[in-house]
Amino acid sequence: MTPWFLDRLGAGSLEAPARRRGLQQLLGLGALGLAGCASRPHDAPGGVIAPAVRVAPFSAAAAGSALPAGWEPYVWRRDKPTTQYSVVADEQRHVLHAHAAGAASGLRCPVQIDPLAQPRLRFSWRTRSLIGPISVETAESDDSPARIILAFDGDMARLSLRERLIADQVELFTGHRMPYATLMYVWDGALAAESVVHNHRSSRVRYLAAESGAHRCGHWLHYERDVVADFRRAFGETPGPLISVGVLTDSDATKQVFNAWYGDISLAAS
Repeated sequence: MTPWFLDRLGAGSLEAPARRRGLQQLLGLGALGLAGCASRPHDAPGGVIAPAVRVAPFSAAAAGSALPAGWEPYVWRRDKPTTQYSVVADEQRHVLHAHAAGAASGLRCPVQIDPLAQPRLRFSWRTRSLIGPISVETAESDDSPARIILAFDGDMARLSLRERLIADQVELFTGHRMPYATLMYVWDGALAAESVVHNHRSSRVRYLAAESGAHRCGHWLHYERDVVADFRRAFGETPGPLISVGVLTDSDATKQVFNAWYGDISLAAS
């Protein structure tokens, strides 16, 4: 007998294996997980990292640290290998290194930031290589060497019944609360830069291709984005409070090996 949630996730005409793949894809959404409650909370009374008023800098951590202060791991599929993160010295500064070998897990930093007051997002990243037809546009190729993930609060009652059902299922099967909206800046292998696409399972997760293709691999790339403008372009509305910032290097769909480095992430008024 097929569980009711597999029927709900799959189209009516799909066979059971396809419905199961649909559930796996849903539970494999890093964007959903990186926004919710931590899988192993710590650092504050009661074991929960208290939301900060800024994103904790990687540069303040000692080289060799597996988990920078203020950040926590997020593992949403315990049947998959995890991405390995560590702080390393690079060009006379400390940065976060990510190594993913057919892996999918991220880090998140809980925050409480008003994006209307601090709309300027600054981040930098570098990746060693990008091989093959990878793109967040399809479930089969949904890998990326580097992602910056922003999760926003909002009124869940405004969402459609389908989106609320998805949120309930994610919380039921992962134990993590799905945010109102998630905007993910990705390094994509196929999408043109500045493209915005919906996640293949939830319209409340949207990708913006900050970088495209392999021609700038090997170089540190620096970005400054207007989060409010990007959110409005992606979702057609004004963002609510920013509740989480995450990083994700994943290669579980295509089983490749990715190495990426992340510099500090910050939000500022100007």
